[in-house]
Amino acid sequence: MQVQAGIIRRTDKAFNGLGMKKLKILIVDDNPHFISALRYMITDLFEERVDSISEAHDGAECLSILRNKVYDLVFMDINMPGKGGVEATREATRMYRNLIVIAVSFHSEMKYIIEMIEAGARTYLIKDEICKESLQKAMSIEYSF
Repeated sequence: MQVQAGIIRRTDKAFNGLGMKKLKILIVDDNPHFISALRYMITDLFEERVDSISEAHDGAECLSILRNKVYDLVFMDINMPGKGGVEATREATRMYRNLIVIAVSFHSEMKYIIEMIEAGARTYLIKDEICKESLQKAMSIEYSF
């Protein structure tokens, strides 16, 4: 914090100008093109809300990364080689109760949505339908248990 002419300013880079915590985001997907596209959208639309964006390419790598760094938000694909998104979501939310997992998939069938929500995902985005509004809603989810 800095004090200047009686005004206290928070200088911690983990907070944006509105006093909101900047988010540490992890994108987990086996498709590098999707990771790049989602990273671009998040950075372009929400730059002031983002502290960092990291990536993992399967569930096992995701869990390994989560053991070494705390994240606020994880965008988790369902179908990945090795450990998939359902199992990784279940383990990640057991490890970190406050972690917000947002499922992302091309699957729009209810069975996939239910499976990810039961595993601990807070919401579900269909990849073909991701836009500014859906990302805004997903990124505004707060821990509420």
